[in-house]
Amino acid sequence: MKISKIKYFLILFLIIIGCGSENAEFIEIKQFSNNERILNIVNFQDKGFKVSKKYDVSKLENADSAFFGWMKDDLNNTYDYELRFYDTHDNAKRSIKLIEEAIGEDAVLASRDVTWKEGNSDRRVNRRGAGSGPGSAKAKYLHYIIYGNTVILCEGLSTEESKKLCTNFINKIIQ
Repeated sequence: MKISKIKYFLILFLIIIGCGSENAEFIEIKQFSNNERILNIVNFQDKGFKVSKKYDVSKLENADSAFFGWMKDDLNNTYDYELRFYDTHDNAKRSIKLIEEAIGEDAVLASRDVTWKEGNSDRRVNRRGAGSGPGSAKAKYLHYIIYGNTVILCEGLSTEESKKLCTNFINKIIQ
């Protein structure tokens, strides 16, 4: 009888602990964080970011550099990110119109219509469902953050997932 009670309490304890970890509160990073940090691509590469392409920023006003690449999360899943570096936080914020053109449900996807054409095909993904045909491209990035002098566009299947990936990504970089 004692062993049965011990097993019961042990199982109950494990259930409580297991449920408690699932309810951990997610604290989203602010979309605009002016922390006076000046980051560059090396800060990201040192934490595991892999550059796939370096973009020509000659037509991206005030930008110092821009990159397309990927990084693995803690579960070894890879996600794409676009990083744009500016000399100041204020110059990064001046690009909001261009950023918002490229992200979300209402993103401009046709190359003829986008303002900054460099890397446009990397910002699209085909998410075809049954019966969908040509023209089913969607925006790859559904959220962004401006952290110091850096614009970070984050992949996601939903805005909530994209927000979480942005937060986890920058937290990994600034650790």
